[in-house]
Amino acid sequence: MRTVTTGRQWRPEEKKVLFYHPQDTDIDTKIKDVGLSEAIIKFSNTFTKDDSVQTMHTQKTCQFYYQPEPGYWMIMTLNVPFDRKTRDSGDYNEYHGDTIHDTIYQSVLRQAYRMFRMFHGTFLDNLQPNEELDAQANLIGKLEAFYQSYILHLQMKKCDVVDAFGSVQYLPLNQLLFLRVQNFINMIEATFAPIKHCIFLYSDQVVWSGINPTDLYTLYEYFHSPMFDHLAQSKQTRPAYVTEKGKIKRYTLMVCRKVQNISLCLLLDASAVENEQSLYLELNAVVNPQLTSISSDISQHLQSSGDSSYSFGCSGSGNKDDSATAPKFIFFNELNLQHRGTVRLGQAQYHSVTGSGLPNDVMNLIVDLLDDVRSNRSSVMDETIVKTHDDYWIVKRSCNSRHVFIILNKSSTLIDVTEETKKILDQHVKGIFF
Repeated sequence: MRTVTTGRQWRPEEKKVLFYHPQDTDIDTKIKDVGLSEAIIKFSNTFTKDDSVQTMHTQKTCQFYYQPEPGYWMIMTLNVPFDRKTRDSGDYNEYHGDTIHDTIYQSVLRQAYRMFRMFHGTFLDNLQPNEELDAQANLIGKLEAFYQSYILHLQMKKCDVVDAFGSVQYLPLNQLLFLRVQNFINMIEATFAPIKHCIFLYSDQVVWSGINPTDLYTLYEYFHSPMFDHLAQSKQTRPAYVTEKGKIKRYTLMVCRKVQNISLCLLLDASAVENEQSLYLELNAVVNPQLTSISSDISQHLQSSGDSSYSFGCSGSGNKDDSATAPKFIFFNELNLQHRGTVRLGQAQYHSVTGSGLPNDVMNLIVDLLDDVRSNRSSVMDETIVKTHDDYWIVKRSCNSRHVFIILNKSSTLIDVTEETKKILDQHVKGIFF
């Protein structure tokens, strides 16, 4: 991964590199890569009016380009997977470039920027001198400190449709329980003036959020990363930059440790907090008894409801059929970046029963169907049915930025697939399409 600046003023090539991984790469290789990247960007711009280059595929590598801010480019290079084959003339490598999906890994690159911006602000904001370093050296130091840790925790082989969605799981509650959570949030925001926004999680699913869906996804990913575990051991707060009404505003992020299955995340007005430790202790004394009661009520409700709609999620649950041949579905709402379903995605698929996940080509096909919807926006409901060479059927139904993907793994007729689709829609997403 490289972060480079391509400003209009002439600069030595090595000075354009703000971050390069691996760090021990020799300077000649860095200069060559910067020159090649600039050449590709300028060449592509001769055919378009904007900086629209995103991906370049070669036999052995795939490069992803992203311009998060004017004058700054991030480039990520992935090695294409290959198998070692033998033929009469000798051994050779058979490369599988189609296993690397552009949309998925372009989303990974964009998320890498959003994660930095969430906790450090924009690149331009950090291009400021301090008492010891000039502006560029200060930015380089912050990029290295953040990305050296961030890249170590990236698990590229486990990226899937959730990365393309950029979505989180919400926990559906009945009206009384949801109102109780909402009243609790209103109470602590009214009681503690520095609290401006809250995020309420139960068993790692979102119940309430006071920030925009994109920033929520970034924080959600952070809470599930080793970076958060490391921070939680060292300190209780850190800066967080959230987008509000098109502008980035700085807050202080405070996470009250888990009370039973609940995590409460607070965004504080940094200028209104005089003593963070005192506020943290006071908050815990006030909220812990109420969180314990709320957690108990939610748990009892979910256990007694017997309604699968309260228990399914893409992380999997014990009452679902995890067999490879069981019908599966994924629901994705682009309006609030929510996903749910009966498919194990992300990290969960690697902790599941062998064979219960979806093949890589099926995952990629689902993203292809989503890309097709995004490129042909329409408020009219549409449906697409695809059959793969290994007897997977994928049914995609979309309307008003809501998408359902139904996956069937069996040899069936089109009539059987249509009937099974109707059954799943009536059972799990009834009323979504009208």
